Amino acid sequence: MIKLFVRLLVVFSVISVSAACSHKYKVDAIETPGTLIPANSHFYIMLPKDGVYGATEYVGSSNMVVSAVASALLANSAEVTKATRVETMDQAYESAISASSDYIFQPVIVHWEDRATEWSGRPDRITMRYTIYDVEARKNVASTLARASSKWGTFGGDHPQDLVPGTVNTFLRAVIE
Repeated sequence: MIKLFVRLLVVFSVISVSAACSHKYKVDAIETPGTLIPANSHFYIMLPKDGVYGATEYVGSSNMVVSAVASALLANSAEVTKATRVETMDQAYESAISASSDYIFQPVIVHWEDRATEWSGRPDRITMRYTIYDVEARKNVASTLARASSKWGTFGGDHPQDLVPGTVNTFLRAVIE
């Protein structure tokens, strides 16, 4: 009887730790294009404003997001040009045309929360809005709002930027052929 209890306790412990050690992703509805975007397209990636949580501005978070988006697009055989400054949509269209881009990828940091999860037990959280615009047609062809939170069981190695690739990849799988 005690052996059975110990086995059950070990199994329950392993399951609990495993569940606490995985990131959680939630993607609201993805607005997909009528036709999937060709994988070899040229994307102009806009630079979003840095993430903010309360009075804390996470300087450099915008560059981390652009790097994650560029890596995801390059993995899909796309060509990318990265913005070097925050732009209005009109400025982004001009930059995209100058770069001979087919699409503009606009990431927006809606929520960026970096927590000391290892001692507080509060997970890091992000909410990202991704929109892709057709440069020639000057219209939105795909968009989504994606949320993610870090794993609970961490030893200090997780940050909000570690959550971005999962949200970007989920979106791109739905819109790129």
